[in-house]
Amino acid sequence: MSGDNPYDGPGEAEDLPLYRETDLFYLLSHHRKRAVVLTLAAAPWSRVHLRQLAEMLTLLEADAEHPTLSTAQVRTVRTNLKRSHLPPLIRTGVIAWDGDQADVLVPGPAFASALHTLTTAGHSLARSPSDR
Repeated sequence: MSGDNPYDGPGEAEDLPLYRETDLFYLLSHHRKRAVVLTLAAAPWSRVHLRQLAEMLTLLEADAEHPTLSTAQVRTVRTNLKRSHLPPLIRTGVIAWDGDQADVLVPGPAFASALHTLTTAGHSLARSPSDR
């Protein structure tokens, strides 16, 4: 296995259809991306503010109550979402930024497919063992 590439099987990772960033299973392999899709599906009016999403994820990951969260914890999760997890979901059309409100996420054209995949395959917000 070399560098940042977690794939160590035969062939090259780029040649495998299930290892491409555009593949839905690969795209939803991280618990935070699954949480974004599931939160947006459950959100009133199918929209969620990035701050609310970060707070919810921080609560789930810390297994804590709202008053115990620090602003720094929420900011760290928000930054990580914005830099790492939201861009692939936006690029593939699963989610989009609301054109009328800053920092508000709405379903994209591929949202229904992502949600269907999660609900059909059985979804989990659990982290993978390597994330712990």
